[in-house]
Amino acid sequence: MFKAPEQKYGTSDAFRFSKRGNVQYLECLALGECDFITHAFCTRWGGISEGKLANLNFGTRSGDPEEHLLKNRDLLCSAFDIPEQNVVTVNQVHGDRLLIIDEKRQDWRQDGKLEYDGIISAMPGVPIGIKTADCVPVFLADCARRVVGVVHAGWRGTSLEIVARAVGTFMKEFTSTPADILAVIGPAIGSCCYEVDESVVHHFDNKRCKDPFLARCKEDGKWMLDLPAANKSQLLDAGVPPENIFSADICTSCNRDTFFSHRRERGDTGRQLSFIMLRQAAVRHNM
Repeated sequence: MFKAPEQKYGTSDAFRFSKRGNVQYLECLALGECDFITHAFCTRWGGISEGKLANLNFGTRSGDPEEHLLKNRDLLCSAFDIPEQNVVTVNQVHGDRLLIIDEKRQDWRQDGKLEYDGIISAMPGVPIGIKTADCVPVFLADCARRVVGVVHAGWRGTSLEIVARAVGTFMKEFTSTPADILAVIGPAIGSCCYEVDESVVHHFDNKRCKDPFLARCKEDGKWMLDLPAANKSQLLDAGVPPENIFSADICTSCNRDTFFSHRRERGDTGRQLSFIMLRQAAVRHNM
């Protein structure tokens, strides 16, 4: 019987750990109420990778054999009954570019090769995902127009305000209104563990989110950065109502037994996948 992991960095009541097949994952209850959406913040458990990559690793640059990566992908798709050939990921480059998927655009079929840090989709049956090991995964869902998005926000993407850019793209491309958008911030490194130096702080100069989310350390030139809170602030500034924003508040670095962490393992680790998908027959936009 599946037992939810014990957490050291609190889980909001809006989330729960679940299991499908062998895959253990975190889900947002509010997003789960949208019966045309499938989503999951995967943990590190449910696959076949070994050692430091144990065991549901999706990181292609981690040294994992290709057969392990393919099997892990197959296990995920089987667990969630999703079409394996349609899973879309991108080559994440810590920027603010967004890939848009709809009936008019076909470049998204180059899975994992295009350089973006977010994906927005109006295509049913196409799972879109990003890979993380401390960076912030964010789901966006316009439940009125049935458009979804996933964003990868490390410190660079956060300093570029990629989540606000994504909300703006929902509005421009799909006539969304922020009041209709649900935003879900998944597990990421917390301010308890994310120490940064002046080279990082410099990128937040003159940003509205700088002061509340950077706490000085006793050591000169060091700060603790709260990435999830910074992204939440940007969502609020973009017009998403506070009651529409849900944050897991789970630190990937603290939770060795549940998540991969780049900071904790000094780069020698795997990647967990977070994905969201419109189910078939879920078309409704341009309202």
